[in-house]
Amino acid sequence: MDNTLIVFLKYPNPGQVKTRLARDIGPERACFIYQSLAEHVIKNIIPKNQRTYDVRIFFSPADKANEIKAWLKPFLSIIPGDNTQFISQEGSDLGERMSTAFKKTLQSYPRTTKDKRFSSHHAIIIGTDCPEIDAELIASAFEVLKEKDVVIGPCRDGGYYLIGMARYIPELFVGVEWSTSRVFDRTMEKMQKNNLSCGILKTLSDIDCIEDLYKRKDFPLW
Repeated sequence: MDNTLIVFLKYPNPGQVKTRLARDIGPERACFIYQSLAEHVIKNIIPKNQRTYDVRIFFSPADKANEIKAWLKPFLSIIPGDNTQFISQEGSDLGERMSTAFKKTLQSYPRTTKDKRFSSHHAIIIGTDCPEIDAELIASAFEVLKEKDVVIGPCRDGGYYLIGMARYIPELFVGVEWSTSRVFDRTMEKMQKNNLSCGILKTLSDIDCIEDLYKRKDFPLW
């Protein structure tokens, strides 16, 4: 296939996920919310894939491969001929982990286009913190990459819920203060500095803290 969707995922272990949220509602409840969000996003996307992209789940921690596969099996087993790949994340921070995932994905496919700006294979990374991510949004993002170097989906808190590339661009993940309100702006500055074309998707909200939960009464987390 010409496209790969990369899903960043953590094993739902209390105290290891949604730590900001856990400070207000406790690690067990925060873990339940993280697991609910992850399952919601996966059910909204992977089973609805019309064979237009491969799926790679980059997970952490590395020693939880079997547990993560068992957790997601009910959602993936309904897909005929499912070939979802599971790969452990590598890197010291989020930027390095995303950069490595893109490198492993994009450089594993041969370049067949004569236009050096674009490869014949495109990749997108999403997390599982934004319940509004769905199959239609992923399809739109891949469409953008037919003409742009990068596609990005901004969050209202200043981060982003999606980033995709038509070729491997490691510069976008260096020198960014992750988990701050400057992530999106800093990434856009890097794109401008490197003369990269970019398509921007609609702005969405993710769920990181108790205030985010209060704003999302439409999503059944309580």
